Parts: sequence; structure tokens; C-alpha cells
Amino acid sequence: MSDPILPDDVRDFILGHIDSVAELEALLLLRNYAEQNWTIEAVAKRLYVSEAVAAEALARLAADGLCICSDEFYRYHPSNGEQGITIDRLSEAYAQYLIPITNLVHNKPSRIQKFADAFRFRKDK
Repeated sequence: MSDPILPDDVRDFILGHIDSVAELEALLLLRNYAEQNWTIEAVAKRLYVSEAVAAEALARLAADGLCICSDEFYRYHPSNGEQGITIDRLSEAYAQYLIPITNLVHNKPSRIQKFADAFRFRKDK
């Protein structure tokens, strides 16, 4: 699933942390307004998605250490500086390569599928 257009760190970040375009756009929204606190409702309105979709995206971002949640307010907060640099590079790449990035997100196996596959019995070859 290599894509020569995308830097390896950006591609690996997407594959490891992003499960939907809504999640990607929520991350970039929080990044672009890093000093602002966001409610689920505000993110949903800004991204034109349902509150359920926004809540799921924000919960996954928080679980991955990409944002923090305090008193139902979300704020951009990558767990380390290297992650922040990669997210900055992701933002730049997304502005330039929207279609390849969205295709990568849509074509990657979901976390649920990966989890289910871990329990699949396979015959040794």
C-alpha cells in the first residue's frame, strides 16, 4: 500500500492513527485552532457531520493521545513533539494531496477488522 507521493512518516501515521476522514479532519481542525476548546457539537457543525460521528472521532483521537478532553471540551495536544511534527506534515500533505490521502484512509483495514483478524485461525503453509 505504498504511495510514493506521501512521506513515509505521514503514511505510517495515517495507517496507525486515522480510521476515517472525519477523524482526520477533526484532528486537523483541532490542530489549526490549538488554543481553542471544542465541544462535540461545535466540531460536528464545523465538519458537517453528525454529533455521533464527531464524538467517535474525538474519542479515538483522545484515546490515541492526539487531543485531550476536559469537562467535555477537546483540545489539540499530541502526546509528544515528534507526533506534533508529523501532524504538521500531515496537514501540509492533506492540503496538497487530498485525494491520495482520503483514498488511503478509505482503503485501510479498520481497527475492528484488524482485531478480528488477530483471532482468525490460519493453517500453516
